[in-house]
Amino acid sequence: MLFCIFAGRNYIYRNSVTNNNYLRIILLALFVVCQTVVWAADTIRVDNGKADSEKVILKGDAAYKWIGEHLDSLADSYLAKNGNILDPDIVREELKTIGYNGLNVTDYIMGSRQIDSLVLIRLLDRAESKGNKTIFFMMGSTAAGKSTALRNNPELKAMVEKAGLVYDGAFISVPSFETRLKMVQERGFKASIVFVHNDPETGFTNMIKRLMRSNRAMSHYYYVYCYPLFQGRIAYLQKVHPDVTLYCLDNSHNSGGRHVSVEEALTWDYTITEEMKNRLYDIMMEFINSGKLTPAQIKALKD
Repeated sequence: MLFCIFAGRNYIYRNSVTNNNYLRIILLALFVVCQTVVWAADTIRVDNGKADSEKVILKGDAAYKWIGEHLDSLADSYLAKNGNILDPDIVREELKTIGYNGLNVTDYIMGSRQIDSLVLIRLLDRAESKGNKTIFFMMGSTAAGKSTALRNNPELKAMVEKAGLVYDGAFISVPSFETRLKMVQERGFKASIVFVHNDPETGFTNMIKRLMRSNRAMSHYYYVYCYPLFQGRIAYLQKVHPDVTLYCLDNSHNSGGRHVSVEEALTWDYTITEEMKNRLYDIMMEFINSGKLTPAQIKALKD
């Protein structure tokens, strides 16, 4: 009887010890798993922090080389999002991964032109494969409302939707336009030009508001320099390229883009008088004093 009781107690004791051992093992295993999860999370945070701190910023020649090495993927990325429109300003958005932020456009403009060229070729190929060999060139002074007209002007929207492709650039430089025009004409494309006009005060104000929204900058000095470059442009196009259709929109005071005759467009004045130069300076200072611009935006505007 005593032996049975002892044996029973001993059995219970052994089971208790065994159960305790099992509990210790389970707790230890859970502890190890928790520690592993915490360690992994910390490692990810460290790695991410390291990646952020080591993010490579490329500019100038280094950016140009990197763009050349990644040209196909950059063009593919742009084309996947922008239909049949080539907008060099939007193309540069693909370069944010290497430091482009809108304010430092001069560091990336040459490199981004590589992407422009490849995107243009692919859009021409695409249009040609569809049997639609037509192209619209957007043209006009900075922030005149060209892209806005593309989005919002019903008459223009209907036209460009039928086009093979649209090149949405300012074409401040005539040689730059001539190079592109020659390229597409040699491929048998019929070219038209949508010329959008705006007055200098409205255009400059649009430019500053765009700077506030997207960081795309042009300095007060450069705007004053570039605006008069469009003086006589309509007459030049009419004389040198009589085979190119001109479609003129007057967007003065952001009126929405009124379709006008070429004869009326020939009267547009792109002169910047001293009085106008001072007025544009006053507009700039009004925005600066409003406190709505960042220090970096102010610097870009005043440089």
